[in-house]
Formats: sequence, C-alpha cells, structure tokens
Amino acid sequence: MSSFSHSLQSLLAIVVLIVLLGIPAILRGRGRSWLSSIQRKPLMTENEKEFFLRLQRALPAHSVFPQVAFAAFLTDDGRLPRQKRWSLRARFDRKIADFVVCDRQSLNIIAIVELDDRTHTAQADQQRDAITGAAGYRTIRFQSKRKPSEAEIAALFQESAAMAPSTRAPARTRQAGEPA
Repeated sequence: MSSFSHSLQSLLAIVVLIVLLGIPAILRGRGRSWLSSIQRKPLMTENEKEFFLRLQRALPAHSVFPQVAFAAFLTDDGRLPRQKRWSLRARFDRKIADFVVCDRQSLNIIAIVELDDRTHTAQADQQRDAITGAAGYRTIRFQSKRKPSEAEIAALFQESAAMAPSTRAPARTRQAGEPA
C-alpha cells in the first residue's frame, strides 16, 4: 500500500471520527439550548426571608408557606363553559402570594400575607385582594419599610381568630395596624 493511500485512509478515518463524535454533540446542544438559559433564583429576597422567619416565630400555632401560587388555593366553581373557565383562571393562575398562613393542624388557610414594597401599586393590590376575597380569604398587607414586630403580628392574628366569621363571606382586606 502506498503512503498516499495510507495517508488518505488515515485522513478519512479522522473525518469519520469527527463526524461521528460531532453530530451527537450538535444534536445535544440543539435539544438543550433553551435549558442552558435556565438558572437558579432565590426563593425569597433577603427582606422576605427575614419577614418569613419573623412570621414563623410570631405564629407558632400556624404554618407559614412562602411564595404560594394562587392556583394552589383558588379554582373556578366548575359551572362555566370550558373557554370561560380558562379565561377566569388566567386572571389568577400566574399570581403568587408572598405568604400563606395556615392552621397547623388542619392546614386551612387563615390569611394571605403580603409584604408590600415599592414595586406594589394600589390598583394591582386591590385587584389581587378582590380575587382572593371572592373566595373568602383575608389578605393582610404589611409595608416593607414598617414591618410589625413579632408581638404585633401575634396580637393581630389572635384578634383575627376571635373575630373570625363563621360563614364563608368574603373578608375585607385590612392594612396592618388599622383598627378592627
């Protein structure tokens, strides 16, 4: 065999090897390109973490859940036609509650707690509160810059438990510190 044909065979073998190794890598890259754009994000900001821990300490008889999707605790009544049901759900299914406070034993929702910062607007907050209120949930809003102490939180929830309605009437949203 001549050195030319031996070189040609070696070159051909290298090209085949590159192709065989390169095609799967290219295909993997295509199939995962959108996945490569995903990255971790903290569950809560430092401000929210601090307030979450404050809520937990203030409410030992309750379970506090952070960053809960509205779709986890809201649904439609099932009486609307399919298209209208999806339209209704689209009004809340991507919204997130800062914190959901539940009775520790039953896990029934006691209140939704929102920590309002500069990104909140009164109009958007009213709309969110109307949605949760329609299902009978009470929203308690705290201003991020004037967060209540653990004792104030505990007192607010004790007062709320004593005044809890026995029916499923929509509860009015109350600002923290507002008289009952």
